[in-house]
Amino acid sequence: MMPERIVIVGGGQAGGRVAQILAGSPANLDIALIGLEPHPPYNRPPLSKGVLLGKSELKDCVIWPQGDATAGRVRFYPGRRAESLDIHARHVITDDGARLDYDKLVLATGSRVRRLSVPGAECDGVFTLRTFDDAVAIARRFHRSKRLLVVGGGFVGLEIAAAARSRGLETVVVEATNRLLSRIVPQEIGAALARYHEAAGVAFRVGSMVEKLVANRSGKLKSAVLSNGETVPCDLAVIGVGVTANTELAKEAGLDVQVGIRTDSALRASADGVYACGDAVSFWHPLFERYVRVEAWQNAEDHARVVASQLLGQDMVCDTVPFFWSDQYEWSMQIAGIPYFGSQLVTNTVEEARILYHLDARGRLVAATGLGHDRLIGRKIAEARRLIKRRARPNPQMLKTGRIQLEDG
Repeated sequence: MMPERIVIVGGGQAGGRVAQILAGSPANLDIALIGLEPHPPYNRPPLSKGVLLGKSELKDCVIWPQGDATAGRVRFYPGRRAESLDIHARHVITDDGARLDYDKLVLATGSRVRRLSVPGAECDGVFTLRTFDDAVAIARRFHRSKRLLVVGGGFVGLEIAAAARSRGLETVVVEATNRLLSRIVPQEIGAALARYHEAAGVAFRVGSMVEKLVANRSGKLKSAVLSNGETVPCDLAVIGVGVTANTELAKEAGLDVQVGIRTDSALRASADGVYACGDAVSFWHPLFERYVRVEAWQNAEDHARVVASQLLGQDMVCDTVPFFWSDQYEWSMQIAGIPYFGSQLVTNTVEEARILYHLDARGRLVAATGLGHDRLIGRKIAEARRLIKRRARPNPQMLKTGRIQLEDG
């Protein structure tokens, strides 16, 4: 029998894991993986931690360990972009003119960083962090820089700030909104995290934007002019103002795109034989009964397992509880579920740790946010994930004391 032709567009976490799972199966498959970067698929969480600090190399991040025989079952096209997609003729054309025909297609196109559109944004010393090569370049600049400007008070920006302080750089974080992590966590969590950073020597400028980056005569960054009129000296800047889903290929091909590539709970896109997974996907989540788009390592893992199962003929949907974590200094932040679906907050404090439980209008637990040492919050967040999965309605007063009493869902 002829092998079934599987083409995967996107060589990041989601696409790489789909390829790895398929390659490890006994199924008769011809697997092609198109990756925009020159590197084989790798995990991104170490970039803002181990790689940035010079403690991790590419071999520590790659999905396939060196010598893994299953990698040989995948035709890998590194450094290639999928230029066009024909969902009727079932083929993908790459930027070098190659045509890859498929029986089943997986779109794992991921996301890209947003750029800062201000004068001076292209001068020497201004970086973004998205790829392994980005992390290596910033790590090298850490060794010869003194003052770092981080633009954006989100998770990536704060992890970069923590790494920079451990290297002894003077660090200023500029955030356009009036607090840190304003789109992700409640105010008290953002404020507590800010205090941890300030204790480590990080300075914040909230409610301000960068209006201009200024270079010296040799074209190297020397300062930033903020909207509040302040000039901040810096010889290194990292821009972390969010990402944009890569949906252009899907949209031009005529697939349903709304916020992300729209799929059902089994991650099937709007054309026969097409699946989508990872950051670029807006999928129907049966647990929350609405479409969601999640940017997280765990989501990419969950999606990869679902898509691979579908391609191997096993019926499966993505109904897992989203999970995200960020480690900064000795503190850990962990989020289970989707906090902005909640309308009521209940706080439980254990020593120096906080757990915030997010309940919706029906009293259902839809998320939990934890900040503190992992030994204090890890078990609580894991417990919350199980309750969210069960559609539990905990007694709010019990939540405050850390004891959970369930009511009917």
